[in-house]
Parts: sequence; structure tokens; C-alpha cells
Amino acid sequence: MVSLEAVFNNLDEAVFLFDKKGRLIFINKAGEEFLGRSYKEIEHRQFRYLFSDAKDIAMLVQKTITEGRSFNCKEMEVDIGRAANIDLNLSPFYSDYDSTETRKTSWGVSGAILCIRENLTLTEREDYHFDSLLYLLGSIAHEIKNPLSGIKGAAQILRASAENSEAEECLNLILKETDRLNSVLHSYLTMTRTPVFNQLNIHEVIEHALKVMKTSIEEKKIAVNKSYDPSLPNIAGDESKLLQVFINLLKNAVEAMKTSKNRTMRISTRPSNEYMVIYEKRGAGKKDTKTKKQRWVVVNIEDTGAGIPRDEINRIFLPFYTKKDGGSGLGLALSKKIVRDHGGIIKVKSKAGAGAAFSIYLPLQVTSER
Repeated sequence: MVSLEAVFNNLDEAVFLFDKKGRLIFINKAGEEFLGRSYKEIEHRQFRYLFSDAKDIAMLVQKTITEGRSFNCKEMEVDIGRAANIDLNLSPFYSDYDSTETRKTSWGVSGAILCIRENLTLTEREDYHFDSLLYLLGSIAHEIKNPLSGIKGAAQILRASAENSEAEECLNLILKETDRLNSVLHSYLTMTRTPVFNQLNIHEVIEHALKVMKTSIEEKKIAVNKSYDPSLPNIAGDESKLLQVFINLLKNAVEAMKTSKNRTMRISTRPSNEYMVIYEKRGAGKKDTKTKKQRWVVVNIEDTGAGIPRDEINRIFLPFYTKKDGGSGLGLALSKKIVRDHGGIIKVKSKAGAGAAFSIYLPLQVTSER
């Protein structure tokens, strides 16, 4: 017979069960994935701790437990370490109990059942379209690159036999423009290339990016505070692509502080406190599942710039979305794709006027739990 726990673990909705004191006594797989934490890590934790940044959820759970009220919320914006749009359903959990005064069995509120379904964000809906766009750009770039090489070769031959300075000047212009176009095509081809994984030191990649951005950082008189964890092991990644991510984020941080009085950039690394739980079936006919936990290397890049308005947080990773003059709107969209291709995630916290903090989570080796 199928257990009730197995049924809950096969639901797409995140399910949380809290007792009368607000302590977590059950969470399903979807709930663990929603919070990015395992039940072992948060068992018996108060709802106020689990949703410390999502005050609205904590308030509704409290009302459900103390007042026995149900709540149903649609398209609710919450902060769970990342911006999320959810549908929420809260119901009181009833069970029988013995009253100490009457010694009679009664029914009362024993806790709350919280069900959360995360709505696909605008950014996530665009991920597929962005991947398709990159594939198209790569295909076009590849098709143009070969005839462009032929044009350049022919122009070089003609320049060698040019009869006057005017002809030579025109051929030099052709060569210059073919080189420029070739550079653009190369960037698109690099953009669409799948990562080539090798062992790398994440601190060396960050330092390389800082060297690239050194001139801009010094011109803007930005102080850089670094806090690296020397115990971090090497990770598997594509150095050139991760370099592109860090350059993009550093460049955005520099540009965000152009009007700030206090210009400080903080860069830190650490192993993640949280981890993702991965479930694997042991095999046909076996009831148990093997649980693995995915730990992360976390790179934080914070600035003291103008910050990002709340209504723009979910849009900044959209391709071609930008508020910067002359910006392409591809930097953050491409950075997200690169991190995603590495099996990682990228988070952002910001308030208008209070700077922004980007966190890049890149996977360490998966370790077995049981």
C-alpha cells in the first residue's frame, strides 16, 4: 500500500505541516526544493525562522494557528532568499486532544498546513526563448564566418597589387570592417558554445576578472573589499565562460556606483550553508530512495550603488532588457545562462537606493547521504 508520505512527495506543490507551537513537523520533496534545504536541517524549526524574510507568509501561518482561519492567496510576491511569485493555501490542522480540565476528547487546532505553488517567473518563461535565440545567432554567425574569411583573403590579395593610394585605402577599410565583423561573430559563437569543464580555482577566475576591470575600478575610485575562503576546493567549470560572468557582474557594479558617494565593492566566497536534496530511486522493487546533497561554492558581489527597484528585480535577467544608455541587455541574461549551464543558480537581493548583492552558486561534488 502506498504511504501518505510517498503521495505528498510526488506532489508538485510544496507542503509544510506546522504544529501548534509553529514548529515544522513535515515537509515534502517540493518543499525542500522550494527552500533549498533538507528536512534534517530544518526539522522543528519555527515558521518565523523558515520565512524570516517573507513576513506575509509568517503572519498568515500565525493567524491560521491562533485563529483557526484559512487563507488563499494568488500571485503573491515573497522573498525567500530570492524573489518568488507564489500561490498560497493555508488551512488549520485539526486533531482530537484530551482537555486537562474536562478530561473529555475535543477537537482543536493543532497546527497549520501550508501549501505553496511557485509560479513560473517572467524570466524563467523567457529562458527557452533565449536559448533558441542563442542557437539562431550561433547558426547565423557560423554561416557568415566562412564567406567573410573569403572576402578578407581576396581583399588582402587585391591590396598587395593596388595601383594607387585610393584603392589601397578602400581595401584597408574593407579589411578593418571584416576584422570588426569577425570579432562580433566570434563573440556570438563563444556565447553559444557549451561549457568545457575543467578543474579550476574560483579565486583565480575572480582575480582575473578584477584585473580586466582594474582601470574602470580605479577611475571611479571604488574600494574593493575581498573576503575569500581559502578552504574552498577546486570546482569543475569553464574558466572563460565563468570569467565572462564575473566581468559582467563587476562591470554592472561599477556602473551602478557612478553617482554614489560611498563607492565600495565587496567580493566574498564561502561554502553554502544550504544544500539541495537530490533523490534517486535505488532500483525496481525497492521501497527506499537514495538521498544525496548538493553543496555549493557561493560567490557574492555587492555594491553600494543605486540599487534595483523591486518591480525590476524579476526583469533584469530578461534578454535585451536594460535601463542603461547604450546597453545591449544581454549581459545578465547570458550570465544566468552560463551559471545554469554549470548546474548553478544566480540570486540577487536589492532595494532601490541601497545597493545590490549578486550571489552565484556553483556546485561542489555531490555527496551521498544514505
